[in-house]
Amino acid sequence: MALSGPGPSGDSKPDGDIIYELFEKIRELYAKEGGAYPDPIKNLNWDVATNHIFDPHKVAKRINGYFLTEKTLKVGDADKTFKPGDPVPSFALLQNDGSTCSGTWVYCGSYTDKNMAARRDKAQTAMQAKIGLFPAWSWAWPVNRRVLYNRASVDPQGKPYQPDKPVIAWVNGKWEGDVPDGPWPPMADTEKGKYPFIMTGDGMGQIFGPGRNDGPLPEHYEPLECPIAENPFSKQLHNPTALKFTGPADIHASCDPRYPFICSTYRVTEHWQTGVMTRNSPWLLEAEPQMFCEMSPELAKMRGIKNGEKVMLDSTRGSLWAKAIVTERIQPFTVLGQTIHQVGIPWHYGWTWPKNGGDSANILCPSVGDPNTGIPETKAFMVNVRKA
Repeated sequence: MALSGPGPSGDSKPDGDIIYELFEKIRELYAKEGGAYPDPIKNLNWDVATNHIFDPHKVAKRINGYFLTEKTLKVGDADKTFKPGDPVPSFALLQNDGSTCSGTWVYCGSYTDKNMAARRDKAQTAMQAKIGLFPAWSWAWPVNRRVLYNRASVDPQGKPYQPDKPVIAWVNGKWEGDVPDGPWPPMADTEKGKYPFIMTGDGMGQIFGPGRNDGPLPEHYEPLECPIAENPFSKQLHNPTALKFTGPADIHASCDPRYPFICSTYRVTEHWQTGVMTRNSPWLLEAEPQMFCEMSPELAKMRGIKNGEKVMLDSTRGSLWAKAIVTERIQPFTVLGQTIHQVGIPWHYGWTWPKNGGDSANILCPSVGDPNTGIPETKAFMVNVRKA
């Protein structure tokens, strides 16, 4: 029997229905009034509903991909003709001539004649049982492969390096076990064999990352705001390629006696991201009602703060209040002979609701990003904590 979670309460709707109705209205307005770049809006393949109700199965089929025209392709050793609407069984069969479409190529094979991710078959071979591999239970991208680069687990003859835990093995001219990461024979076949790390330029595994803005080898840098003046690991204190900003609000403070404590940010189970959605659920808000600041008993004693009291956190960029949680989970530590105290605050509050929930942690955080992705450096910065 299929099970589902609770339905939406009140006038709320699932995200799929909201997006479907929103786009239907946008396209209706474009048809009546026109607008900028109308073709992508008016001509989008938008068959994602059944009887005007969002249908996740239709979306899953589009993510998998399907044929737009009749196409005959070689599948294995035989030719197979696909009709318009037939699902694309593997990303290897996606075409560049307009005969196929796919929302996400790595999910080709996830929805063929049925939803492969909904499978619950425990069948496995004796070899697969040795590592707890259940190939017919759910589905994994790509092509239901459970271990990426699995051909690296065998020697040039295709024999597992660890026979008691085989991921794949070359047996009687074919691979057994997991879906091989590439169909080629073992490396002993000098004509057809290929190196196992197929997504790297040379097919080899890498112990470093070429192409990174901050260099190929791992290195430790202190956060832009930190309690030490020198890096004990190397001569470079901060990442020289970090993404920095120079606006009036982008000021920083390291080794500043006004901001002696490290602050870290994190999430709690009851709230999601900024909390915009979860703070409107009464039972979740009751469990985690407002901004808090975790601190060690030692820091609380130093600042004269008791559990549950309101405190102020200040950084060089702003201030916010929080309820103190004095806990053994947060402990002081020693860096270069100096006792360092740390506090922790969650992400999930701010703006209009609840009115006594507190402000956003973003008020305190520095504007500095990872040099490769731009992900903000919000896990470590300097603050002061004082009784409100």
